[in-house]
Amino acid sequence: MIALFGGSFDPVHLGHLRIAEDIREYFSFEKIIFIPAFISPLKEKSFAPAEKRLEMLKIAISDNPYFDVSDYEIKKEGKSYTIETAIYYRSILNYNPIFILGLDAILTLHKWKEPEKLLKIANFIVVQRGEDGFNRLKDYLSKNFPFATILKDKNIQKEKTAIYLFNSRKINISSTEIRERVKSGKSIKYLVLSQIEDYIYKNKLYL
Repeated sequence: MIALFGGSFDPVHLGHLRIAEDIREYFSFEKIIFIPAFISPLKEKSFAPAEKRLEMLKIAISDNPYFDVSDYEIKKEGKSYTIETAIYYRSILNYNPIFILGLDAILTLHKWKEPEKLLKIANFIVVQRGEDGFNRLKDYLSKNFPFATILKDKNIQKEKTAIYLFNSRKINISSTEIRERVKSGKSIKYLVLSQIEDYIYKNKLYL
């Protein structure tokens, strides 16, 4: 099976890569496909151009045979809606697509386009970094999407749909922090791959 990892990746950092590798190993995925958004509907803007974010992802995953990058949302341009990506990949994979996202992201699901339909045609792996994630997610879903199922299981049933909780290692790295450090002239070494660090400075991103 294949999992889809969407986001702005502005820029991609070591946290993204490590979490993706942990999820791939835990769930035994054949492939993780990173899908950078052209414009995230709930964000005001991207800081680096879409083509630069795409290029950084390609560089970052180049030595991992289990990782791939899709330019599907960037080629579409406009706002990147998960429901549209889900429908597209469902037609290609012939099973309900599996999306990776953070707990904070899924707690905004009521603001997404066609969230009820999305929960009925896609699986989600929700990354949590603490022990309170289950209760927070359970409370949120019971109020907004009571039909949704939460599972703590590594055996994803692709013909069904559910939300799977994944306990992630604690990696305190964020794209926001990296952008702010670049802008203020601080080091980003060991927050991103050295190739990404070089790319950011060479292309004068986030200044």
